[in-house]
Amino acid sequence: MSDTMTRATTADFDAIWQLYKDVCENQKNDQYGPDWTLGVYPTTSDIKTHLEAEELYVLWEDEVALAAMAVVPHEDPEYVNVPWPTRCLPDEVAVIHLIAVHPQARGRGLGLQMVQQAIRLAREEGKRVIHLDVIPGNLAASRIYLQAGFGLVGTFKIFYEDTGLADFEMYECVL
Repeated sequence: MSDTMTRATTADFDAIWQLYKDVCENQKNDQYGPDWTLGVYPTTSDIKTHLEAEELYVLWEDEVALAAMAVVPHEDPEYVNVPWPTRCLPDEVAVIHLIAVHPQARGRGLGLQMVQQAIRLAREEGKRVIHLDVIPGNLAASRIYLQAGFGLVGTFKIFYEDTGLADFEMYECVL
């Protein structure tokens, strides 16, 4: 495989988990990053759940997972109190989670390529918007989302088990 994004299967788990391990291990060297704690978020269960739901996508090069993301076909329950500019039913929304680019593949535009593919997938599924969150200060991710056509809605408190109640920048892309 060469620069090909595919829907991942359970057979891809080891390669995908290695990607997330590499991203998490490299965070100490990153100026910006997702601020993840491997085993807390993401967990093997997170990855397996997305794989089983057929909502995990991977960009491959020579059988190595260079980038991955989950495109969830409904609104995230944690987002229900965000005052989104576009009012939609939960099933009219797609949400991007766990987007990651391998540290050795950065600077090649793969993050933007993945987000553009998520937009294409959501349109094909008839979604009206895509939502996502970013930790404040992850400037690289924020730039990608803005470049792809997302708008910053604002910073809101969201509760996740791994972070507790914390501030997240919320983004929306109208399709």
